[in-house]
Formats: sequence, structure tokens, C-alpha cells
Amino acid sequence: MSGTFRFGFEEDDEGDRQPRSTPQEQRARQDLLTGQDPNGVVTVAVNDLAEVQSVTITARWRQSVDPRALGSAVTQAANAATVRALAQQAERPAEPPPFQPPLPPSTERITAEQALRLMDAVSADLDRYAQRTAEVVDRPTTVESRGGHVRGTTHRGQVLGIEADAAWTHTARVTEMQQEFLEVLRTLHARTVPVDIARGPQSPAITELTALLSDPNALLRRVGLLP
Repeated sequence: MSGTFRFGFEEDDEGDRQPRSTPQEQRARQDLLTGQDPNGVVTVAVNDLAEVQSVTITARWRQSVDPRALGSAVTQAANAATVRALAQQAERPAEPPPFQPPLPPSTERITAEQALRLMDAVSADLDRYAQRTAEVVDRPTTVESRGGHVRGTTHRGQVLGIEADAAWTHTARVTEMQQEFLEVLRTLHARTVPVDIARGPQSPAITELTALLSDPNALLRRVGLLP
């Protein structure tokens, strides 16, 4: 009878069964930035925009971390990776916005009443944008994985905490845990800076006012102050 005993949660050979990556996938991974927890059990990889690309948990992680603390290890690894991405962004020079040909100037006259309506519309749009930004930035966001085993909270771009069901982490396979942690981290990042906020305040009224202010002489002509 063999003296070696194996349990269902021992997955030391699981990584050996993963398919080999292609050269393109290997090059893509080289461009990623990674962070780890102090025990080196969890590795989170992000791109230069701090978008989470993968979560890797070592096969023998239970020898170093209590299953109840695995969520904390993921939190530490995710924040370490994000810090690296933000540092790289700060060092990179800002790219100029893509060139967009200007729209042909309008010659239609603007009455004082029309100008006031436009300013009121712009003011209302800016107020709505400020309120939306405050709701996202000043309030912590909590999400849960579709499997229901992992929950995470973020505030101002920092992951405050990841919690995982202790009974689940005792028995789940590494690949299953990696997937649910990845899902939560990606959702937290998407909820931190929604696309509509990242683009800045936008509306038809704001676009119209910006076009008017870009050519002061044309604006004066349209309001009747220049011939």
C-alpha cells in the first residue's frame, strides 16, 4: 500500500495540464504588470490602464495561507499591480488627442434669448455630470461574482477588500477560484470609472457652446456685434 495520500483539494499538477500558450500570448503577457501578496501566493496581472487581465493562485497555496484569508491575499496582489500601472502612467508623456477636422462655422444669427437658453442647458448638463461623478467617486462600490462566492469593494480606484466564502475556498479548484476573483476585480474596475465619466462632460449643448467659443470673431458676428 502506498504511503502517499492525496486529497481532493490538492491540485499541484493542475498547472501541468494547462494548454501551452502561443507566441502571441507570451508576448502579450510580457507587457503586463503584476502584483503579488506578501506570501507570493496570488499574482494579479494588469495592463497599462490598470485593467485586470488575470488572477493566478499557486497550486499549493493552502500551505501558506488560511483559506479564510485568500480574499485578503487577492486584495493585496490587485492593489500592488494597480500601483505599478499608475506609476507607469505617470511616467509616460501624455498623448495628444486625435486630430478632428473642425466643423464649418455657422453664420446663423443668435438672439439673446437663444444664447440664454444655451447657457442654461450647458449649466444643467454640467450639474448632472458633477452629480454623477460625485456619486461614483465618493461612494464605495461593492460587487458580487455570478457564482456568489466572491464579493469585492472598491473606492476611488483602490480595492478595499475581497471576501470569499470560506467553505468554498476550502474545496474549490484553483481554476474556479481564479475565474470568480477575476470576474469581481474586472467589474470593480469598470464600476470605478464608467466610460461616460471618463470621457468628460458631453452633450449637444456643450458641443455647440464649445464650437462657438472656439472662434470669438464668428461668435461676435452671430450675435450681431460684428458685421
